[in-house]
Amino acid sequence: MSMSRPRWAMVVPAAVLLVLVACAPVSDEGAPPPSAPASASPTEEPPADDDGEGEDGGGQGDGGGGGGQTDGQADPAQETKRTGPVAQYGGPAYGDQGTAEVLDDGAWCKTIAVFWGGDGPVPDGVSFTFESAVVSPGGLSVEAAVCGTRNADRACLGSTVAANEDGIFCSLLLRPDGSFVDGTTITFIGTLDCPTAEVCDQVAARAVDPGPPIVVNDPDGA
Repeated sequence: MSMSRPRWAMVVPAAVLLVLVACAPVSDEGAPPPSAPASASPTEEPPADDDGEGEDGGGQGDGGGGGGQTDGQADPAQETKRTGPVAQYGGPAYGDQGTAEVLDDGAWCKTIAVFWGGDGPVPDGVSFTFESAVVSPGGLSVEAAVCGTRNADRACLGSTVAANEDGIFCSLLLRPDGSFVDGTTITFIGTLDCPTAEVCDQVAARAVDPGPPIVVNDPDGA
């Protein structure tokens, strides 16, 4: 009986063949190309601002022109309005009409005559408005009111005197407090209003004696 050849002799070549196939390089042919990484959407740039203006449309930063007034530029309105003490701008003079009158509520009333005076007529279109009273040393409030029995037809404070207007009598309502002393004085601040700056200069240059301050004493002599 013949002996058969051992089977392991055929198994070895087959194993070697599998090893060689496994080590062979794989061809790229027919393989799908690798996926390219997705590109990010391009960022949309804001539209260029051709005129350089910001959101406010002004384009008038510091020193940027833009049609604004330059710092320090004179305001034309202020050239025809001068505010200060009456005598400083050639405003009307005034005169005390005697001791204050005592009113029913205990307040006092002072009557004052107002007139332009000075060394010449006041140009047409000029006016002066009495705006506030300056009390020295204090202890007295001054209010705008028509009061008393001495022909006052208007309150002094807030009153406007037109050019060359004369024969004016106005009044002040006075309320003293505990610190009031006899000899307290009242002067006035107001606004000179003119048609032009040149006219204001002309009025301010007038020689005007506004008279002494209004002197207030306790009418009861207390």
